[in-house]
Amino acid sequence: MKTNRNKNQHGFVLPVSMIFLIVMTMLAVTAIRKATMDEKIGGNLRAQESAFQAAEKGLRFCERSLDLAAGSTTMCQLRAGSTINVLTSQDAYDDTNVMANFPSKWKDKTVWTSGDVVTVSGTDELKGVASQPQCLVERWPLPGRDQNSWPYVITARGVGSVDTAVVVLQEVIRCGNY
Repeated sequence: MKTNRNKNQHGFVLPVSMIFLIVMTMLAVTAIRKATMDEKIGGNLRAQESAFQAAEKGLRFCERSLDLAAGSTTMCQLRAGSTINVLTSQDAYDDTNVMANFPSKWKDKTVWTSGDVVTVSGTDELKGVASQPQCLVERWPLPGRDQNSWPYVITARGVGSVDTAVVVLQEVIRCGNY
């Protein structure tokens, strides 16, 4: 007499294999999403780094328009033939609270589309950026001091490989003894 073994089986393998397939699919989807996110982060870091380098290039470009050679008779003045438009800040330097009167024209977005900024051009142009670096030079008035001793505030704006990666760098150049 033959016994029918099928009556004792309840189909345990099918649900276990389905659960196993669902878990494996979820792991695969998670791995793909992580790899995609890692690539986006890497791309954003590259764009931000290129924006930083562009802003540094803008600072150096504007610096070259100033005579910063020690002992020069025209030290801390614009070099002859410079195309930079130097703005004078409305806020005077204050030793007691330097940041209170820091030049702020660079914060105005319309300044970056006006003729007050200089765009890096010629052999200094960068490749692989959404737009060329720009720089803005402001004089920071020192009350009771000669205009030639006023500090320069140079602000540079660099854009990376995408126009949403923007870096703004600043430096203050002080000449003479204070």
